[in-house]
Amino acid sequence: MGKQGNKVTGNKGETLAAEHLMMKGYKILQRNYSSKWGEVDIICKQHMANGVQQDVIVFVEVKTKTTDKYGEPWEMVNAWKIEQVKKMGETWCREYAWEGRVRVDVVGVYLDGETPRIEHWESVTN
Repeated sequence: MGKQGNKVTGNKGETLAAEHLMMKGYKILQRNYSSKWGEVDIICKQHMANGVQQDVIVFVEVKTKTTDKYGEPWEMVNAWKIEQVKKMGETWCREYAWEGRVRVDVVGVYLDGETPRIEHWESVTN
């Protein structure tokens, strides 16, 4: 698959990931946010209602795969990429004056069959 094919696959995965997050009650704030650190695929808000009403801004890295030949989607998200997403999150928080809770999640999208499979890993950082 060439670069253009990878882009199409990635866009499809990001759309499916955004739909999955919305079905789980997340509000999508932005897609493909760019800064000098790079790009974060999805920025969303999760409303937490566990005794204390508190929203969390979630910076989501999406990895889409059409085969498991080189491992699972989360295996493609290394420490460098997580640090990059964290830096971009800090930039976004300054830009939008957000001082609340934040976290980094990964969504893996498998396009290796007729029905896409989606897995969501929350809080992939310490």
